[in-house]
Amino acid sequence: MIVGAVYLLHREVVTGGLVYHMDDAADGYYPGHKAVWRAYAAGHLPTWERSTFFGWPLVVDPYNGPFYPIGVVFGLCGPVHGLGVAIVLHTLLAAFGMFWLLRRRQLDHGPALFGALSFCLSLFFVERIRHIIFAEGLALLPWILLGVEGFLAERRRRHLLLVAAAIGLVLLSGALPLLPYFVVVVLAYSLPRVFHSDERARSVLLLGIAGAVGLLLGAAQVIPTVAHLPESPRALGTDFAFASSYAWPDWRYLLTLVAPNLHGPAERASYIGAFNHWEMAGYSVGVVAPLLAPIGFFRRRTELLALGVVACVAALLAFGQATPIHGWCFRHLPLYAALRCPTRALVMWVFAVPLLGAEGLQWWLDQKSPSRIARFTIVGCGFLAIGCAVLLARPTLIFAHAPLERSTPGGIEMTMALLRSGLIAAVAATVLMLARIQLLRPLFAWVAMCGLVTADLIPIDRGEVEPKPFSYVAGSERYGAVDWLIEKHSDDRFSVDPHGPFRLLNVGLTYNLQEAAGYDSVSIWRVVNYFYLINHGVPYPHLQLRDDLAATAIERYGSPLVDLANVRYAVGVVPPAAGWVERFRLSGSLHARAEPTWDPSLRVYENPHVMPRAFVVYSADVLPSDAAQLTALAKLDPRRRSIVDRLPTPKPIGDGRPFTPAKLVRAEYDRLVIDADAAADGLLVVSESFYPGWSAKVDGESVPLLRADYAFRGVALKAGHHRVEMRFVSRPTEIGLALSALGFFAMLGMGLWRRK
Repeated sequence: MIVGAVYLLHREVVTGGLVYHMDDAADGYYPGHKAVWRAYAAGHLPTWERSTFFGWPLVVDPYNGPFYPIGVVFGLCGPVHGLGVAIVLHTLLAAFGMFWLLRRRQLDHGPALFGALSFCLSLFFVERIRHIIFAEGLALLPWILLGVEGFLAERRRRHLLLVAAAIGLVLLSGALPLLPYFVVVVLAYSLPRVFHSDERARSVLLLGIAGAVGLLLGAAQVIPTVAHLPESPRALGTDFAFASSYAWPDWRYLLTLVAPNLHGPAERASYIGAFNHWEMAGYSVGVVAPLLAPIGFFRRRTELLALGVVACVAALLAFGQATPIHGWCFRHLPLYAALRCPTRALVMWVFAVPLLGAEGLQWWLDQKSPSRIARFTIVGCGFLAIGCAVLLARPTLIFAHAPLERSTPGGIEMTMALLRSGLIAAVAATVLMLARIQLLRPLFAWVAMCGLVTADLIPIDRGEVEPKPFSYVAGSERYGAVDWLIEKHSDDRFSVDPHGPFRLLNVGLTYNLQEAAGYDSVSIWRVVNYFYLINHGVPYPHLQLRDDLAATAIERYGSPLVDLANVRYAVGVVPPAAGWVERFRLSGSLHARAEPTWDPSLRVYENPHVMPRAFVVYSADVLPSDAAQLTALAKLDPRRRSIVDRLPTPKPIGDGRPFTPAKLVRAEYDRLVIDADAAADGLLVVSESFYPGWSAKVDGESVPLLRADYAFRGVALKAGHHRVEMRFVSRPTEIGLALSALGFFAMLGMGLWRRK
């Protein structure tokens, strides 16, 4: 039944040849996966990528999951087809993990199947196709608890190995933004179970060892990411208001947990709720599981009560600063303060409620004569569901701020969908009562409940999967301007109009072009601030993050800092600045057939004042602090002077003569070779990102690598001809991989160890 439901949901990508390619899956994950597997194909670790942000440590972004074993599907099937394969595999992984966890908890096959379907068909696993790492991490969560439950029951090493392996895979998947919530769920479940078990101290010790081994396994991703944080925008910390964005604005959004299309379906562009649908309303597990969840408490298991509290806390956190719990977590939990989407706490709801609902169904079917409290609970929930459906059917009560009349497009369909949620709850309550008065056998009862879950969630999920033909991928980004750059100028740096097609912000990463712009949330802060200085004339003015700076592009092309950054071409609709020369406009047939609107209007313009990628200047100012460098950078003439963070040796002569171009001889993933002819003692400036791990040699001798012009690299040169070589070595990646190898051998030791 599980396999059939998953096939029904994803049938187009399983056997129909279609693909998933939308939103962040297309704008961020697809380019990242392309770059990762391009590096592997070239025989390199994906530690550095030159095609975006003036160069950037690709491995530090957990969203790319470069060391996640199951992520090999992106290499075998390609980054596009791999996304559909990955979500199908992880949906099945989630289902069978929850099923076996519930069976381990002594539930019958029927309630266990009910819980597994409620979990794997939850809207989260569909909405987060666009954020695949979240689905991957959540799919592995039941396996951690399955290992905990199995170890407490049987005391076998294989269960400790399962705990360690599942923790390691969660970390390697890259689902680090959800890690605080996963930890809360694991602790809420495990601590009560350990407390009520025999040999508590030994259980804590051995499970702690398994957890430590899991942390070692995940170190290959965790260590580079953590090491990068001081270099990223996250180093500034997060303003409270910014950390409270993507929160529910009012109580009505609580109803999206059972009626996710309360404010309209996202797939038809008729969603009228707070931005955006998958962050605000993408956490429904249907109606039936929440209906049964309160009944689960009658099983009198401490861990169930703890999970119930966790689910309620998740709902409170989703309101952001409207409730005090969000503020308390922001002030006292540093990792939580780095997040900015309070609604993502509802991932705890997505896990807890199906488990509680399965426990409730088991308790109900076990009772020969249910208590009066239980009867009133289930009947009350049914009437409450009907009442909510009636309330939802009156749009002027729910949409007081933006009334939605039945006559508007989608109004009748939306009302019917909301009524359906209440009717499904009422039918579920009726089935349960019929089972209790023995008019319906338990077998038929749980089959009916599983059918209701499937009938409730599949239609909603189907509206969000958005399968597309494979040709749509290139057809949505291979504009004529992009093809011209690929064919004629793949080694020249370019930027794109930020008001144009958003997907172009990472087109360089996709096709291995030299793009200045980029779209990523863990970029290099100095590069982001450099762009901010170009666009606003001043550096970023806030001490903490108050803005989403993930999308980075040039808006003011008249600045000499654009010339310094070696931006030769600009892709846009109009000339980006005075003097820029048009070099390409589309003539003939369209290239981007899937999204053809932009194609005829996008042109390529050339910068007549562009500076070379590497050059020698003969005057330099030493300014150690970032603030002083940024102030000076705003007024800098980069053709005659440079700014460095420490005194160069030898010191440039300082006569203000114009720069001398240098030649980029070789550019590889982690290596640059430059030939420079210095007319006098000077400073070689290379417009590639300065970042820890880069080193330099001049004529075979190691020399200090300087930070030039705030964001770039510099090397002091004596007069004469020189060959300069720059290499990158990611020590955090090496350490992380070594620790992961240590964790792997520790697992082998756990498996081979024999107790005497």
